[in-house]
Amino acid sequence: MSVTRKHRRTWLFLGFCLALGFLLGAGPAEAKKKSSGKCEGTKKQRKQKMDKREISDEQFRQMVEQYRQRETEDVEQMKQAGVRRFEREYEASRTSGEPFVFDVLIISGGGAKGAFGSGFFQGWGEIEPGPYARPEFDMVTGVSTGALLAPFAFIGSDEAYASAAEFYANPEENWITKRGTIKFLPNHVSMFNTCHLQDTVREAVGPSLVEQLVEAAEEDRLLLIGTTNLDLGAGRVFDLGLEAQQAMEKGDVTRVATILLASSAIPGAFPPLEIDGMLYADGGATSNLFITAFPGPDGVLARFRAAHPEAPAPRVRIWVVVNQKIKPAHAITQPHWLKITGRALDTLTATSQIFALDIIQDLVREARAERGVDAELYLVSIPDDAPENKSGKMFDQEYVRALQEFGRTMG
Repeated sequence: MSVTRKHRRTWLFLGFCLALGFLLGAGPAEAKKKSSGKCEGTKKQRKQKMDKREISDEQFRQMVEQYRQRETEDVEQMKQAGVRRFEREYEASRTSGEPFVFDVLIISGGGAKGAFGSGFFQGWGEIEPGPYARPEFDMVTGVSTGALLAPFAFIGSDEAYASAAEFYANPEENWITKRGTIKFLPNHVSMFNTCHLQDTVREAVGPSLVEQLVEAAEEDRLLLIGTTNLDLGAGRVFDLGLEAQQAMEKGDVTRVATILLASSAIPGAFPPLEIDGMLYADGGATSNLFITAFPGPDGVLARFRAAHPEAPAPRVRIWVVVNQKIKPAHAITQPHWLKITGRALDTLTATSQIFALDIIQDLVREARAERGVDAELYLVSIPDDAPENKSGKMFDQEYVRALQEFGRTMG
């Protein structure tokens, strides 16, 4: 391969990464103001440098084998917890006479547009008790910015939702910074340094929050976070409730924050995170919306119905919050590689998201037609008349606050 071809591939890849950053909220005028303080850790950690990985084929084979085994065990544990949660709701219904309902919340990615979701959840909580009031969710799934919102929705208190809204309403200018003038150099792990953003998230995901996650998980509720395993080129779902329980037992909660940061690490724009020797990035790279362990002939619902044939069919409500527009707005595309790549990826992501929504809708139809379940699907997304980010900054305070208030009104 010639040097020219190598360079061409490098620049094409970097263009892809940059456009993805723009797609999820990164603009050309990202934060330039730097904090007077320093990020936590050594100089190498502050600069977010990563050594070249020296892994033999045999070592990698063993890593993949262990990964597959752990993934299989995790999915089985999710299913068992889901069945136990159905049983809890069934018993509660028998005791109280209230309807037998199982609520699933699915939160999408969307970068800084997570401000919409944070506002929507607060507004939703102001609805009077009734069929559309914000429920306590039995299962919560989140990807990217949805992963950062998911723990607060999982805890479910007004205080938790207020904390999420506070986080999105007060972005700091130094959350992301340029990596110097030549940020496209291929030896950089990412285009932006996110050490301050990582410190902020790690500070928020401390022992107090993790303990609240444990309390919710002990009720067999599920908090599932979508990531992308870069080494395997596949999605990976982490049971964050289980991870929180194990973290408290070990007295070290850093892994919980690492999983959330991995799910929201925009490929190429933000550095990936290492978990169990493998590299992880934004869950939106594989699916911006997901529901797992629930559907299918061996899923949670089917297992519960098989174990309790005497139980009435539950009412299953699936609530989907999309922190983006369902379809990209019409816009004139200028003949520039960055604009073209960004627009193409915008279209690609929107198409993928619609495909995921179609799958979820099909699962609802299957539950109704084949399992006799009163399954319902509710969807909210950012509409065309929502506030727009005109500054180009990823975390523009005026924009995120306007979008948050817009979401609150819709909620």
